[in-house]
Amino acid sequence: MKSSLLSTGAALALLLTLNGCEKKEPAKPATEAKADAKKHEENVVTLTKENLARVAVKTEPVIRGSLEMVLKAVGRVGENLNKTAKVTTTLEGRLIKLNFDLNDQVKVGDVVGLVQTPELLGKALELKAPIDGKITDRKSTVGELIGKETEVYTISDPTDLWVLAEVKERDIGALKVGQESTFTVLPYPGETFQGKVVLLGNRVEAQSRTLEVRIEVNNSDGRLKPGMFADVEIATTALNDVLIISDEALQSMDDDQVVFVAQSDTRFEKRIVKVGLERRGRVQITEGLKAGDKVVTTGSFILKSELLKGELGEE
Repeated sequence: MKSSLLSTGAALALLLTLNGCEKKEPAKPATEAKADAKKHEENVVTLTKENLARVAVKTEPVIRGSLEMVLKAVGRVGENLNKTAKVTTTLEGRLIKLNFDLNDQVKVGDVVGLVQTPELLGKALELKAPIDGKITDRKSTVGELIGKETEVYTISDPTDLWVLAEVKERDIGALKVGQESTFTVLPYPGETFQGKVVLLGNRVEAQSRTLEVRIEVNNSDGRLKPGMFADVEIATTALNDVLIISDEALQSMDDDQVVFVAQSDTRFEKRIVKVGLERRGRVQITEGLKAGDKVVTTGSFILKSELLKGELGEE
């Protein structure tokens, strides 16, 4: 019995010793907690309902999605040479008639001109359209003496064009046939046209160190014209399952990129973020936000101004 009591006592003593050895985390001083709360409030902008009635503030959620990585190049719009043909004469003679002019539509087999030649003993040589298309160039005039293989017309299908992009040598490794492309042209500011890479050149230009890349473009509305310069983007690879926001939400403060996250209808917290890839107005966020956070897009600059106004007031 005595031995049992001694064992129980020893166990209790050991338990008390172990409890005494446990380290207790000191409670955070009240002043420090207040400082943290104050610092948080300094990053919050609160608008009254009267403010919101005068100011447009819109939010959108942070989402997970995909962003394409692109390379940029300059280019020019050109005719699709696979759908272009020259009208020439096989005999020497005098051009006595032209039946079509620039932009006229012709069909294969249409007689586009007549050539008077001695070889046919007074019968005119008929010049015929070799393909369907429009007259895009006219090289000769009626009454002109023309020789063999003289170009009289150029016929091309204007609904199917090429954009020839000059891609820098360092970017060639990222190119593949079939990649999607977009481009803009000066006559239609703010409008984007679509195309697809169909051919990579086989030679790098010695002086410019660029490779010509052929992009096929549908031009059924006829708005694009050969000769136009184009600013080209080619989608090479994609980042999948990344956080994405609109670039409207981003504001610069000091050396940081910040957004404003809606905590309620009237409270908005400044959040420092790190950004990755940017593409067509969408930005990858690598740090500072999570999916579902509601960030301010329209009105973010106003919130930034209100926050700066508060900081200046405190100073």
